[in-house]
Amino acid sequence: MEREYLHVIGLGSREDWQAGRGSIYYIEDRKGEKAMPVFTTPEKVKQYISANIDAPNAHMDMLESVPESHVGPLTEGGFIVMPLDEEGVAQAAAMVGADYLIRDSRLGEQQEILRLT
Repeated sequence: MEREYLHVIGLGSREDWQAGRGSIYYIEDRKGEKAMPVFTTPEKVKQYISANIDAPNAHMDMLESVPESHVGPLTEGGFIVMPLDEEGVAQAAAMVGADYLIRDSRLGEQQEILRLT
């Protein structure tokens, strides 16, 4: 049976992660809840990063919704795409204290949400 992987955004370089300095990307919503985006393919991660960094308005909105510690790595390209199995996704969500996951996040109000509480 083939394992299914989801991809998350890791902040910092591979060297940062190996030295224990990496962190998982998450978003804080208007209610103060934490959302961790997960993606079905590495290409969808790259599309998300491009859409949120290359478009000035989207870039500013994104920067307002992430913790200050995320701003530098995202704007400097200091992130990696991390393929994780189900257990890895659960561990990453626990690390950031995520309230929910957003699967293949995209523009617009309609999102696929998995609540973790």
